[in-house]
Amino acid sequence: MDLAIRPIEPDEFATFVRSVERAFGEHLEPAEVENERLVFEADRSLPVLDGERIVGTAGAFSLTLTVPGARVPMAGVTVVGVSPTHRRRGLLTQMMRRQLDDVRERGESIAGLWASESSIYGRFGYGMAALSTRLEIETARSAFARPAEPGGAVEIVEKDEALVRMPPIHERVVPTRPGMWSWHEGFWRHDTADHERWRDGFGALFFALHRTGGQDDGYVVYRLKSDWENGLAGGTLRISELMSESAGAYADLWRYCLGVDLIDKLDAWPRPLDEPLRYMLAEPRRLKTLVGDSLWIRVVDVPAALAARRYSQSGSVVFEVRDAFCPWTEGRYLLEGGPDGATCAPTGREPDLAVSAEDLGAAYLGGVRFSVLQRAGRVDGEPNAIRRADAMFAWDPLPWCPTVF
Repeated sequence: MDLAIRPIEPDEFATFVRSVERAFGEHLEPAEVENERLVFEADRSLPVLDGERIVGTAGAFSLTLTVPGARVPMAGVTVVGVSPTHRRRGLLTQMMRRQLDDVRERGESIAGLWASESSIYGRFGYGMAALSTRLEIETARSAFARPAEPGGAVEIVEKDEALVRMPPIHERVVPTRPGMWSWHEGFWRHDTADHERWRDGFGALFFALHRTGGQDDGYVVYRLKSDWENGLAGGTLRISELMSESAGAYADLWRYCLGVDLIDKLDAWPRPLDEPLRYMLAEPRRLKTLVGDSLWIRVVDVPAALAARRYSQSGSVVFEVRDAFCPWTEGRYLLEGGPDGATCAPTGREPDLAVSAEDLGAAYLGGVRFSVLQRAGRVDGEPNAIRRADAMFAWDPLPWCPTVF
């Protein structure tokens, strides 16, 4: 086949987007296609062309990710798909190979993505670095164990006002949690566009802001679905995003959502694995939780990535990294780090831990311990070295990526 991979030209944008959606079995309305232009980075697009037809797509966002104790540039891999007419011909491997070469040339030490299927990206060196949860609860069984008066006020606002007041809150929260990343204005407009196909039978978005002492310090974005079976109200409230800067704002926003009239069920996704809500409920068993993967991390430059983050305890570890897909990362590296900073460089010393690039990516944000990966048969090392690495890489809070990209 006469295949080529190159960034798209400006007049190819709509064709590129429709090629992406074809790979995912969807049809976009013209307004949805234009909405993608708000966040699209043409120079990071990598379509595969069979003659003049786009038969495979990949792209990336230029993001700044919060990692333990720091923030680093990350290639946010997105719009990866292959046309049903060209499956099983190695196109995905070609795109991943080209993309990681480009990421390396740009000087980004990590890449990250949300996987459409969890079986795909491990072979390209991506590790499952953050988990998320889906929460469900009947509002009638959602009383708090320790009732308290609200510490602030919640008000519903229109979208235009919300898009002025929510971003500063979000930007203050982002540095506090590994796995989060900053949004520019295009992302805010894109993710709140609220196209009919996004609603899944629910109504339009509501925006509620929380204020304490006259200062905005939290918000929640949600939808409602009404149900009046036999004349009885039994709707559902679905939270798409809830952000707070304090425990008080967090509690008030959950109380608000659980107390909305004509609702008997609440669900929320994606939420962090270490969600405090369960421990606030009088009946914690009533909170149903489904755990799944979210952010996958690929280490592209081992010394730069490991030196960029901070470590909970001071110590040193020699890693032997195995990486068949990106052989430039293979080798032995001495990491010396602690709460105040870190260094990492190639070394000739004997390794303490032997890891794949995939498992180094999984552990990078502190979301999974090396001891767990060892028990899973994925990491080799002496017990003392494993414990030392666990103590260094552990971080509070756990990583959470609340935005699918």
